Amino acid sequence: MAENFLPSQFDSLMGTNSIKVTYAGATYKEINDNLNVAYESGHEIKYVLRPVDYTLLIKDKDEMRLDMGEYPVYLTNKNPFDDIKYLINKDVIGRYMLPLFVEYFKGTPGGHTSFDEYSYNANLHTFSKDDALVGRTVFEAPTQINSLTDEETTMISENVRANVVDIAAAHPETTFICFFPPYSMAYFGGIWESGDLNKILTAKQMATDLMLEYDNIHVYDFATAMDITQDLNRYRDEAHYDQYVNEWIIERVADGENSGESSFRLMKDNAESVIEDEREQFNNYDYNSLID
Repeated sequence: MAENFLPSQFDSLMGTNSIKVTYAGATYKEINDNLNVAYESGHEIKYVLRPVDYTLLIKDKDEMRLDMGEYPVYLTNKNPFDDIKYLINKDVIGRYMLPLFVEYFKGTPGGHTSFDEYSYNANLHTFSKDDALVGRTVFEAPTQINSLTDEETTMISENVRANVVDIAAAHPETTFICFFPPYSMAYFGGIWESGDLNKILTAKQMATDLMLEYDNIHVYDFATAMDITQDLNRYRDEAHYDQYVNEWIIERVADGENSGESSFRLMKDNAESVIEDEREQFNNYDYNSLID
């Protein structure tokens, strides 16, 4: 959700000197661990811009992605001895260091990757209605409506508090800009069909209420940006949008932060009604119109 942001755009609109550090498919804990390292580095952090993904809300607070092998905890822990796993790493040496040395001895600058280029992958994908629908030919009405279990309710609360809220409470000098991404209506159609739509929106309301306990957490909700979410040609799957949507998100965030007003910002006095309107709208939306 953040890989195709351009830090240069954020900087020009917000007056910052930002970096982009993204983790593909990261859990809330992984992002939080990385943020803790950023604070330990001694830098004064003015803003943190981070997505709040629906797909990762109902997770254990300590869950991490382990599907790609050993997790690189040496990047975020305080043990200097296991840093050798980074310093003597075949990917670091083979893919990054050796090419730099080759360019140096050839007499050309080794170069570096800008933060605009880093993790940018829009040029590697196609964006189309077919990609967003992933072969779907119909959305069936749900046969049952699911609700959060007590265990899931506890999990959401612990996950958001431990990995989103607590770090903001510890750093009131930083404004944490958290946004619910504009997943496509094909995504919402899928969870509507499964009976999980009300469940996900209840989880969203819970997370929002927890975040809004703190004045330095600003919450933006782009779920009902229908000009975007209904245009499936802007997606490479049900959730991931093209780079122009990333640019649009930063523009809307900058509008809200610089003016203090935004139609996309959730506040204590409007969050419940906005999410209830979403519940009504998404439960009655004609998802099959996306296919026709």
